[in-house]
This record gives sequence, C-alpha cells and structure tokens, in this order.
Amino acid sequence: MSDIAEVTEKLQPQAEVAFPKVPFFEGPELPCRFEGEVYNCVIRGTIPKEVDGTYYRCMPDALWAPQYEDDVFINGDGAIDAIRIHDGHADFKQKYVRTSKFVIERAARQAVFGKYRNRYTDDPRVKHEIHSTANTHIIFFEKQLLALKEDSPPYAMDPDTLETKAKSQPLLGAYDFHGQYTAPTFTAHPKIDASNGEMMTMGYEARGDGTTDVAYYLFSKEGKKLEECWFKAPYIGMMHDMATTDKWVVFIVPPLQAQSLENLKAGSKHFSWAEDKPLTFGILPRYNPKPEDIRWFTYKNAFYGHTGNAFDGEDGCVYLDAPLTYFNKFWFFPPAGQDPITAPSGKPPAGDAVQSHYVRWKFDPNATDPHVEPVELVNADGEMPKVDDRFVGKPYNTLFLAMHDPTKDNGPVGGVYNAIAKCDVNTGKLVHWSAGDHTAIHEVAFIPRKPDSPEADGFLVTIANRRDTKLSCILILDAQKLAEGPVAIIELPFRLRNVIHGSWVPYTELPSDKDLCDMSGVTDRIRRVYAGKPVTFPKFAA
Repeated sequence: MSDIAEVTEKLQPQAEVAFPKVPFFEGPELPCRFEGEVYNCVIRGTIPKEVDGTYYRCMPDALWAPQYEDDVFINGDGAIDAIRIHDGHADFKQKYVRTSKFVIERAARQAVFGKYRNRYTDDPRVKHEIHSTANTHIIFFEKQLLALKEDSPPYAMDPDTLETKAKSQPLLGAYDFHGQYTAPTFTAHPKIDASNGEMMTMGYEARGDGTTDVAYYLFSKEGKKLEECWFKAPYIGMMHDMATTDKWVVFIVPPLQAQSLENLKAGSKHFSWAEDKPLTFGILPRYNPKPEDIRWFTYKNAFYGHTGNAFDGEDGCVYLDAPLTYFNKFWFFPPAGQDPITAPSGKPPAGDAVQSHYVRWKFDPNATDPHVEPVELVNADGEMPKVDDRFVGKPYNTLFLAMHDPTKDNGPVGGVYNAIAKCDVNTGKLVHWSAGDHTAIHEVAFIPRKPDSPEADGFLVTIANRRDTKLSCILILDAQKLAEGPVAIIELPFRLRNVIHGSWVPYTELPSDKDLCDMSGVTDRIRRVYAGKPVTFPKFAA
C-alpha cells in the first residue's frame, strides 16, 4: 500500500499550475498563490511603542505556471503584504494587485500572457492589454499605495483594504497622475524627498519596447507635475533604479541590453548581458531640465542593481553610492553572445566573481573626460541597500544592507541573504546580525524612533523566511543594537515568497484609522463594551 508521499509523487498536478522544476519555482520558492489575513498575529517579545504604522511589501508570486519554462521569476503576479502594527498588536493581510493580467488570467484559469516583457509570446487576445504584473515595489504617495513594475504605469491601491483602484478598462487601476504622466513605463524606484515631499521618477523604453527614449518627471507632494523632460539613452539597458540629490537626478544604464526586435519576435527574453557595453551614468538637473543638459559618464562592464543614496558635494560634484558587482547578478538573462532563443539562462559562477562591494561614484558636471572610477566605501557582500528615508538625496553616514553572513564561507540555503548589516560609509566599519544558515533575510525598512531623531536612530523591520520550519516571520530590530538581534518577532502560520521591495508608512500618515483585517459585525458598542482586559473567573464569581 502506498503512503501519501508516494501517491503525491505519482500524481501530477494540473498543467495550468504545474510549475517548472527549476530553482525559482520549486522548494522554498514554490509560489504560494493565496490571499488572506491573520488578525492579531502571535508576537514574541514586545513591539516598541515607537513602531506604529504599516509595513507594506511587494513580491512576485505566480498564480499560474508560465507558458514557457525558461520564463523568469520576476514575471510573477504582484502580491502585496501589509503588516499593520498599532498599540503593540500586529495584523497581516495579503492581496494580489488586480492588474489586467491578473483579471484576465483569473477568468481563463491559466496563463495567457507570455514571457517577461515580450509581447510576441502572448496569446493574441491580450495584444493591447497592459502587461504589468505590479510585482516589484510598493510606495505611499498621495495617501494611496502605488504598486510598481517598470514596464508600465503604477497601479493604485487602498492602503487599508489593498483593493486595486479601478480607473477604466482596459487600464484597470493604472495610475497616470491625473492625466499628467504619458510615458508607457514607470520606474520601480522613484525617489521621494522627505524635506518637501517631491517625487522624482522616470520611465525607460519610454516610446515603446526597444526604444532608447527616457522620460523624467518631477511631482509635488500633492501630485502636481512640476517637471517633464525626455531624452535619449546611449543604449537600451535595464534602467532599474535611479537616484536624486537636491540639484540633480542620476540615471543608471547597466549593460543588461534589450534584445533586438527580431530576437523578441523569435521568442527571446527581453534582456541579455552585453559584455561589450560599459556601465553608464547620466546626470540631469532636477529642476528646469532640458534634453541637452544631460551629461553621460562611463565605467567598464559591470553590474549595478540598486541605489544606496546620492548627494551634492560642496565641490559642486554629484556623488552616488551603490553596490557594485563585476558579474551579471540578474544571471537569468543570458550573455548576449549566446543564441538568444535556445541558450539557457546563465548561472552564477563560484568564487568571488559575484561578490558585491559598496562604492562611491563622483560625477563632475564640468568634466571633459567621461570615464569615472569608483571608490570602495564598505567591503560587504550585500545588496538591497537602504538608508534613513529622511536622508535620501542628502549627505548621510549610515547604510543598511541585506548580506551574506561575513563569518561563514558559504551562503545560506538557496544562496539568498541571511544577515543584516549596519555600515558607516565614512569609516567602512560595520556591525551585523545573522539569522543563521537556514533563514533568508529580505530588504529592511527603517523606522525613526521619533520624527526628529538623529540619523539611523530607530528600528528596522523585515521579513524572514525560515527554511527549517517552512514558515515566515516579521523581525523588528533596534538599529542602535543591531548585533543583539530582534527585539520582537511577529509569527505567521505560513510561508511567504521572497520579497523584492517594501515601504514603511507611519500610522499618523495613513488616510484613516480603519482596521486592516475584516471586522464584519464589530460595532462601536462592541468595541466600547469589550475594551480592556477580560474579567477573570474568580472576580466574575465574586
């Protein structure tokens, strides 16, 4: 007689949910495919009273098996998590963004859209639909959430219900800043200046797939367009992130080059790693920009993923800090020299080739030589850099990184990060806390202890995926005592997929005091009568 394990192995899942047997779709990375909520999560320890707000995070969590086995995991459907922390309690909710893709494929009960950013691999019926999965980042702007994916405008969501705000079909929920944003693409990493609430953003391939056009926009905190400037990039690269200072915006063109139209029509992936292209930077005035104002700088072939911070120097130069790697960290996009149709995705090499170093770039607007060389700030193998949001675009001292435990020779299970580092960018010194070999640590969000606290004085919040228990939890750490580990752990009774990016929103900035979870039947009277601790049996009997 066969037991359940043997029977399960023998019976194959239905084709529409039979995910490929590849690392990004099996084991701890198997899509979760659920929506739900947990009211009053189990908390270990005590949540500091200053931690009062909601941590939103975004992840690609494919609902349907991809039509093509070599499709990349970043094409998964966007699922948004919200962890609302208030009065020492924590509630959790997860909901998918109702993109056009999500709605259509839910009706079809299978994948209808094709490969990541390749319309030629789609079902012809979705030819004119927005292809975004809204799965990369979630930010708070104009009292609403914006779910971001760089191949389309954002999707607006309610911060309490996580409902997608429908605008009109077929642009279900697509947010165009009240008709002011006309580019078809929008970065996953706009920058918000905490001093005035302005948002700097951009879209690349801004006149359609395969174009070198870039569109820069500046919006006031009320959502009014203040600046718009279109210009040409030197080549079509995956301009995933950007940076801002008080006076400048910085555009980064890494050598992940878009495939030719001919290759896309033949079914290739959207990007490939071009070993003959330099890592390229452009600086443009933040205010009153014109296309002819942009200055381009180049380095040798190298990978740039995410921005740490940028600022204006007293010498009139622009400084940009970020991790640097001499290998394509998005190795699921193959080298350009291989056949773009039949070649499998590249794989990360062993050894130091994939090591990251946190470096600083200097751009002189008046320089005659476009070549730039970085200076190492911190020798740390990490990514997902974060700073105190109040110092974005300003001179700063402290950096937070997700990283590999520097005391171990090998990375954790699955090759993901398992430690958090706090780095002094002036001295290069760092302190870290490691979650252990069987836990994956995600990007952190910083929470100031008080609105006027000094830089980096506050708390960190992040998600941890425990491979030993196959469960996820939310960690809260004191940034001033990072090496001591979490002061509180919020437990979840299930596993979440690895996150990409997220944001912390203070409770005072939320548009209402509504509950995150379903409170059907709970009236004001019930809240009033049953507030406080319950009466114990002995007291009741007396």
